[in-house]
Amino acid sequence: MKLILQDKSKYVLRADVGEEVIESLAKFCRQENIDAAKFFAIGAAKELKLGWYDVDAKEYTWKEFSEKLEIVSLLGNVSWKENEIIVHAHGSFSNQQMQLVGGHVARLLVGGACEIVLEKLEGRIEKVYDEETGLYLMQ
Repeated sequence: MKLILQDKSKYVLRADVGEEVIESLAKFCRQENIDAAKFFAIGAAKELKLGWYDVDAKEYTWKEFSEKLEIVSLLGNVSWKENEIIVHAHGSFSNQQMQLVGGHVARLLVGGACEIVLEKLEGRIEKVYDEETGLYLMQ
């Protein structure tokens, strides 16, 4: 993850070919002592793992993609869960036929480049397990 520009609490970052975006964002936030943030990104992916959460069953359905995909939109936040930084992202991705897929992003391997704008928020966001949904929710 390369820092391109920092403007007060905003960071412009670039992830290069082969870099895993979710892990790299978590590492960057740990290094910069960022405890809460929001981000968006665009670019290209070559491998992707997406999930859809069934709140009734309290489980994810996962699908992996190994193809060239345009990152139409990647949105997310940074918080803490059990003393670990969590990057929570959802995204929309387009294939060569311009068909979209989207969902919870578990893994995103950059195919061309990925341009990210991250804004640090003041304070710390904690996630705690919620029995009703089976998810870790912001508290």
